[in-house]
Amino acid sequence: MTEYEKELTKYFNEIALESEFDNSSENVIKWTKPMKLYILKDKEYEQQVSFIKSTVEKINEIAQDDFKIELTSGLMESNSVIFLCEREKAIELDSALFEGINEDFSGLSLAEFNNRFEIYSSRIFIDITEPIELQKSVILEEITQSLGLLNDSEKYTNSIFYEKQSIENNSNFDYSKEDIEIIKLLYHPYMKPGLNKVEVEKTIKRIFENKK
Repeated sequence: MTEYEKELTKYFNEIALESEFDNSSENVIKWTKPMKLYILKDKEYEQQVSFIKSTVEKINEIAQDDFKIELTSGLMESNSVIFLCEREKAIELDSALFEGINEDFSGLSLAEFNNRFEIYSSRIFIDITEPIELQKSVILEEITQSLGLLNDSEKYTNSIFYEKQSIENNSNFDYSKEDIEIIKLLYHPYMKPGLNKVEVEKTIKRIFENKK
């Protein structure tokens, strides 16, 4: 592999096999069926909803293994919910949403997966009391993290996974080149749920070899 491909492999391992909340499985987790996303909101929030839709379109264009996010009009049809509300309202709607999480944050993404490491449900929270530009950055990050990319990193400042975005007031409204590459790698037909670090590195090498 080239030096860039080696660096990208390390970055994928950091984002996909670890978690910012220390509950990492150290295996690939991903959706193997469509993610049916319901927007739960108490007002119109037109800018936020528009940005959610554009994020969904971007992800659907990037994924390479027929994975899609579908926006649904009913909660009962969904397997993923994005809460657009204040934190107190979100707790009223889902008392377990912030369980075990004591820190302040502008957004949150939780993915539930089975013993085959397939994600079957996710919950996303966006704090609508934050400035709209920050909300947009958080929407992009949290929807993407709900795909199975659950960690942050200090590696690339222009990445949506950049750990110090809020501290440095460094909001990112689009994917970096590296972000796009790791979404492609996770949602590539060769990348199977449950792969460990050694298997991931072999799989990525195979993906890069097939591109040449």
